[in-house]
Amino acid sequence: MSLNLAFFTLLVLLSIYFIIIEIYTIFFMLTGLSHTRSVFQVISLLTNSGFTTSESEIIVSSRRRRRLAILIMITGNFFNVIVVSVLVNMIITLYRDPFFNFSQALLGLGLFLMFAILYKRLPFIRARFDKLIKKIANKWMYSKKSNPLLVLDNFSGYCIVEIKIIEVPLVLKDRTIFESRLSDDYGIRVLFIKRGDHYIGDIDDSQVVLLMDRIIVFGPLHNINKIFDPKYSQNSNKNKHHHMS
Repeated sequence: MSLNLAFFTLLVLLSIYFIIIEIYTIFFMLTGLSHTRSVFQVISLLTNSGFTTSESEIIVSSRRRRRLAILIMITGNFFNVIVVSVLVNMIITLYRDPFFNFSQALLGLGLFLMFAILYKRLPFIRARFDKLIKKIANKWMYSKKSNPLLVLDNFSGYCIVEIKIIEVPLVLKDRTIFESRLSDDYGIRVLFIKRGDHYIGDIDDSQVVLLMDRIIVFGPLHNINKIFDPKYSQNSNKNKHHHMS
């Protein structure tokens, strides 16, 4: 392998590495983690560093996150081996054949930087990519009757969460938001509803939640999971029974 080819390979691997971080970050966000915490966990698992005991409890407490963590660690080890192999190859090539075409290298570096800038500066590219990953992740992680949850921000246990309504929760079935007592009994406030191409920002007492709505809510994450993800309640009950026994 020539020095230039090794350099281009390294740039391609770095690009793939950043894409993998973005993909797994979205996967973790769909399990209920905030974006900041998801990025930290993914980088920690990929690089095998910074994974502290207190932070690891967030991962091992959830079956979905454990499965994700295993997959990320395997991916990280695989990529680390490839990157080290390329670097070793570059060093060996540097001694054997030190010729290096700087114009080709600058072209490759320019393409790499352009890719990074376009991805960061053009929101619609990132939005479309994220939408595709969410669609794939939802099919893999959730059943057809589950409501995918995406944590947008976290405030000490209180979260802003985006939810796609695949199955209307029992407390909201044939009831208005006011009648469901989401706010009074569970501390959950519906902030926004996207219904097809229609956006509803002024949520009044007569508003209802329908199938295929996308809603943004604010409240305790435990209660949001309890209401909108039936499997969460079943798993919690199983865990309680396990601890009792």
